[in-house]
Amino acid sequence: MIRMLTAYTREIDDIEVAVAEIMEQLKCGDRLCRHAVGILAFHPDFLETGAVKAISDALPFASIGGTTSAVAVPGSMGDLMLSVTVLTSDDVRFVAGASAPIASDPLAPVRDLYARLVPSLLEKPSLLLTIAPVIKHVGGDDFVRAIDMVSGGVPLFGSLAFTHLLDLSGIETWGDGERHTDALTLVALFGEVNPEFHLTTIPDERTIHQKATITKAEKNQIQSINGMTPLNYLESIGLAQNGHVTALPAIPFVLTLSDGSQVVRTVYSTTEEGAILAFGDTPQGSVVGFADVDADFVIKTTSETIAGTIAVKAENILVFSCAGRRWTLGVRTEGEIEKIVQHFDKLCSFMFAYSGGEICPVRNRQGDLVNRFHNFSMISCML
Repeated sequence: MIRMLTAYTREIDDIEVAVAEIMEQLKCGDRLCRHAVGILAFHPDFLETGAVKAISDALPFASIGGTTSAVAVPGSMGDLMLSVTVLTSDDVRFVAGASAPIASDPLAPVRDLYARLVPSLLEKPSLLLTIAPVIKHVGGDDFVRAIDMVSGGVPLFGSLAFTHLLDLSGIETWGDGERHTDALTLVALFGEVNPEFHLTTIPDERTIHQKATITKAEKNQIQSINGMTPLNYLESIGLAQNGHVTALPAIPFVLTLSDGSQVVRTVYSTTEEGAILAFGDTPQGSVVGFADVDADFVIKTTSETIAGTIAVKAENILVFSCAGRRWTLGVRTEGEIEKIVQHFDKLCSFMFAYSGGEICPVRNRQGDLVNRFHNFSMISCML
């Protein structure tokens, strides 16, 4: 059995006060089981003042974490905030660490990290948790593929770190007691965990016009849809005008992959040649449906996620939501996070943070659980 403890602080400058607040709320001496690990989520300013390091150093167990644009735990929510989520258990072990710097292909650094965390081939983790960096030319799918390759497909749940800035600056991860701009962090859980996963999706009725086929693509770059340049295709369905895409940086679309599983992607930019760039892989041959979403849709799917997690009756819940969903809320910026807090605050122990990309297993056509990278999604892991 896993117990989840949470704590938070808004104190950025007075490090001693920040550490004291966290330790007082956690009460580690009274509540820790034999094994424990920490997950930190924080505004970038907590890194700059040294608060993250001081809090991490004070914890009597290893921790990972990353920047985010907003966070919530029982009792509090907000932007300028740091949260600590502790997973602790007598019968589940936790091993955590950070990879070497990742320049392009993450496979070698991920393989080395996994070998350090899982040195024996005789024991396989039951679950992996990750906070991954945002690196140019390295997508979320690259991280998922690398971890799948070294782990043999152990269920993987987590997030790409993020910030409140649209230029994607200031994004960092935390692991091995240090801050990183280019390192992936990982927690391996050993023992009987039996996690339940919940993923929001964009239903067919939210897609615009008929679905189309990606006829040419390379990694996260769509070069042709139904034989047309993507820009021309978007103009044909009203999402672009006079050579410019409307509603950037987040136009969500649903991809149906060759194995029948679905993932959500977002358009965040275009090239001079008329191709569109997404935050994750867009395989050639996939069926694509561009979606019509608004603030009401975001709030509705948040309620569906809450209903799904309540149905499982989980005591501990980790939740990540795409920052694009928050942008879609417009002036109702806090609408989603407020609803999460309202429903979970007295129901269970939880952690919520905004994400630059969500990593969560889904079922394929055969019913097998496969790890996938998502955008414009809300994901939850119930322990």
